[in-house]
Amino acid sequence: MILYHFVNSPFARRVRFTMVLKGISVELREARATPENQEAVRCLNPVHTVPVLVDGDRVISDSTAICHYLDRKFPEPPLWPAGMAGADAFEFVALTDSVIDTLSDLGMRYHPLHEHPQFPEVRDMFIGRAQRMLDRLAQMVSTRPAGEPLCGPAWSGADIAVYTLVIWLEGLPHRAATFPPAKWVVDLGWSLPPALRTWADPHRWREDVLITG
Repeated sequence: MILYHFVNSPFARRVRFTMVLKGISVELREARATPENQEAVRCLNPVHTVPVLVDGDRVISDSTAICHYLDRKFPEPPLWPAGMAGADAFEFVALTDSVIDTLSDLGMRYHPLHEHPQFPEVRDMFIGRAQRMLDRLAQMVSTRPAGEPLCGPAWSGADIAVYTLVIWLEGLPHRAATFPPAKWVVDLGWSLPPALRTWADPHRWREDVLITG
């Protein structure tokens, strides 16, 4: 297997977590490292984004699709808990996806439009949505016992999604000095609820967290 990725991409990190959880060996190729890798991503994925998984003749270019594919090809340990705990896990993932997509679209993809007179109104509307979703996630994790899995008896796709969101948001201010798109996202005006940092703290020294980076 080959995974084209960015080290700091929350979606790519989510796939790497899944691979570590399941003990899957993969060749990691940083998409920006060489012109060849950049061209490979453009050829393999019509939207030119990462992650992209190549497994023989199979090419998958969406992090959620990749994680579901890996979960079915390597069912143990399961990525998603059974029953209603699994439904809860999917809600966590949907909220994290929406936050990441909103902030990255506004801060990076649509940054060239920031001088348009209507951009502040659009920005404020979507940042309001992202902040409400962050606050909702904070509320949800606050109902779970500290240090315990969010859904079901074991670390799952829900924990992976929320943890990767938290460390992505935490890392943006540090990257802003050398990576302008990170600064553009930081300048949008969102805030990371303290409850999400508090939830993440007991998990920072997990072995799979340290391996994944």
